[in-house]
Amino acid sequence: MNLINAFPHKRSEELWFIRSNYYRHLADFIVETIKSISISKEELKERIQLEHESYALLKTYENTGQHIFVVLGHYGNWEWASLLAGLETKLPSYALYASPSNKTFEKFLLKNRSRFGCQLIAMHQVKSLYVNLQKKPSLVAFVADQTPVDTDNAYWTKFMSLDTPFFKGFDTLAQKTNAIVLYASIQKINRGYYELKFETITENAQKETENFIVEKYVRLLEKDIHNKPEYWLWSHRRWKRAGINY
Repeated sequence: MNLINAFPHKRSEELWFIRSNYYRHLADFIVETIKSISISKEELKERIQLEHESYALLKTYENTGQHIFVVLGHYGNWEWASLLAGLETKLPSYALYASPSNKTFEKFLLKNRSRFGCQLIAMHQVKSLYVNLQKKPSLVAFVADQTPVDTDNAYWTKFMSLDTPFFKGFDTLAQKTNAIVLYASIQKINRGYYELKFETITENAQKETENFIVEKYVRLLEKDIHNKPEYWLWSHRRWKRAGINY
């Protein structure tokens, strides 16, 4: 249903092809997530590499004294990208996450995702993150294509041909802290191998108009999905609050 609604002009044969490739990628992702429990730092950096130009860009921004916000979607292997965050920067690193209902699974996520130094903060604890950001420049990662519960205060925009709500908290926080905001594109190079690329959304968040950052993020994510749709997380109910029946 997601594919039918997101690609209204594609033939059914094309949609079945995307669906088949998606489930193949999802199987890879599940195996890679299990692998992340024991993967070494050295192997992780072989399996998901930060593009040379993006690494140079990151090092340049680290010396500005500003916070760096990295926004990404459920695309490619976002779990490995979160692990990599603690290895590729000299700044304190944080990642926001949505608390799952299963507390045992949440403990597993916290233990696994923080293995290499990235500190995890639940979305309902954003105030504590803001306190930490007052202390020193930091890098913060946001997987920003979650479905917001509070749709009245969400940012609504056309995404994959559909009216879609997005969290805008990272946009507001970036403006409050005048962060540099980067979009992370995670491209699958081969089975078990990815390349991470950064694109600058803004170098001075305070100068941007309201919702500029979240809108630019949506357009960049949409571009990646159109380019290689099978690598986005299609099997979740992304549009459940936007009137799509499943």
